Amino acid sequence: MSNDKPLILVVDDEPDIRELIKDILEDENYEVKIAADGQEAQQIFNEQQPDLILLDIWMPDIDGISLLKEFKQQNKNVTIVMMSGHGTIETAVEATRLGASDFIEKPLSTAKLLRGVEQALENRAKQASIQKELAQIPVGKSQQIKLLREQVERVAKHEMPILLVGEPGVGKHCFSHYLHSLGQFSGGKFIELSPESFPLDSLKITSLAKNNCLYIHDLALLSDEAQALLLHLLETHKLQQCQLICATQYSLQKAVDNGDFLESLLYQLNSITLVVPPLRDHIEDIPELVHHFVDVQTTRSGLPYRRFTVAAQNRLRNHEWSGNILELKNVIQRLLVLGNGEDIDVADVDLALASEAEAIENGDETINFELPLREAREQFERIYLLRKLQETDGNVGKAAKLAGMERTHLYRKLRSLGIDTKQI
Repeated sequence: MSNDKPLILVVDDEPDIRELIKDILEDENYEVKIAADGQEAQQIFNEQQPDLILLDIWMPDIDGISLLKEFKQQNKNVTIVMMSGHGTIETAVEATRLGASDFIEKPLSTAKLLRGVEQALENRAKQASIQKELAQIPVGKSQQIKLLREQVERVAKHEMPILLVGEPGVGKHCFSHYLHSLGQFSGGKFIELSPESFPLDSLKITSLAKNNCLYIHDLALLSDEAQALLLHLLETHKLQQCQLICATQYSLQKAVDNGDFLESLLYQLNSITLVVPPLRDHIEDIPELVHHFVDVQTTRSGLPYRRFTVAAQNRLRNHEWSGNILELKNVIQRLLVLGNGEDIDVADVDLALASEAEAIENGDETINFELPLREAREQFERIYLLRKLQETDGNVGKAAKLAGMERTHLYRKLRSLGIDTKQI
């Protein structure tokens, strides 16, 4: 038996089923432990910390949902797949909400079982890789980034809300994860909310936030209702058991002056403000950023390693980078995907930058499916809204109707995406 295989715990009160699952998985060279009830499962879990648990819903001493809660409270990173022959949609939804990665219905076929196990373990490996990358120290040796890292380290454990301010693509998301890794709720989840996903239910927000990190990006674009609810929660001290981090690319004071943001909410949030500088202000960090993104892409995406020559790195240093670090990351990815030789030289960089500029100028932007969901969604929103504005000759009111959005929300979204309606 290979020792590098993950340990799988099978919990089922039916002897024939758990022995069958054990035999199937061991034939695939997995290490397997079995438990007939919740008490036995808890003992194995505490002693051996399995990587994956196949957990039956219905058992004699304790139900699978309750056991799922206990396992997740003890180790939030454990991967659990629920099994049941009597499963319902409601049960599956409840299990997923509580942290189950999948739900497999009985009777189990060999193909269905192995596919579920392989997918769960692959997702676990991907999430571990992503979390490792997100929690790392932000890259950069410039004075600006060193100072910002020092500020983050000083305020991370502070109980007051932290506000990150900076242009699109400067790395606010990266610094928010760094704050979380250093904060007093680092053992909890990093829960990200956007203006679109912000729940207008105080109980849901406080439940999500408890003992976790709550990150609200595009803060200035929150709806009036969301702003009022967030203000209420802060004034009544209902978000004290969490780390609250907010991010914005706009001046909130200007948003207040324009009537788009509550002044009292601004006062609640701006006690600790950290400014993330644009890439043009610390171009000396570009060589280190290049090496970092090459390592990430070759490791996570399996792209071939290619070396950037010194001349290529100098060319990157002299680019304007209006899209900041995110634009640099995308250009590097494009060069790794499309390049042929072992080295990337100035000509390769010039070609990549020219093709990007031409695509933007011609409106031929496409969605990069290699990006994380949040960044890919921003690309889609930009393409979608540009199309709606072109269809209405730049009329924001008509575009809002076509998009099914409120006019004020569309204005805020256009500003966040850097879209100037006068140029449509």
